[in-house]
Amino acid sequence: GTDGNIAVRTNMGTYFNGGTHWSAGWGRFVTGTDMGRLYFADITGDGKADLLVHGTDGNIAVRTNMGTYFNGGTHWSAGWGRFVTGTDMGRLYFADITGDGKADLLVHGTDGKVSVRKNMGTYFDGGTHWSAGWGRFVTGADMGRLRFGDATGDGKADMFVHTIADGKVAVRKNMGTYFDGGTVMITL
Repeated sequence: GTDGNIAVRTNMGTYFNGGTHWSAGWGRFVTGTDMGRLYFADITGDGKADLLVHGTDGNIAVRTNMGTYFNGGTHWSAGWGRFVTGTDMGRLYFADITGDGKADLLVHGTDGKVSVRKNMGTYFDGGTHWSAGWGRFVTGADMGRLRFGDATGDGKADMFVHTIADGKVAVRKNMGTYFDGGTVMITL
């Protein structure tokens, strides 16, 4: 919330419960334009989403999910200050690309390149190029937006391409070192 509170509403199978307070003080991280941006992904590989803090100073810290709160955090990466809003150098995403149960860092540059920085347990590696031609999909205001998640059920995140002109959502399957040509799944 804009009040800075983070609450977890547990998935009850067909609805989310009323929620439990987990953390406070994050009001300046809501839009990404003030202090930074927050993400939630399983970084540790324990099956529970952790809190990732991406500050405008460029640092990324992982606050581990402790069951009812997030811990104080550990520094994982630096130099990402121009990737907070998506309007400068690009946008960051976190998803398990390698299939090891731990979210990796995806870098989507305004140059259109998408690279994967593997989760090495306490840091992300130097990265590997996976795809190109996505420069007009960074902010979502031009051609559309990219998302990452496991569409095939193999434990590895695939790339979702949502084009705004025609409303189509295509899935580009994770092939281990690149995403395939894609299949349109739905038109919204």
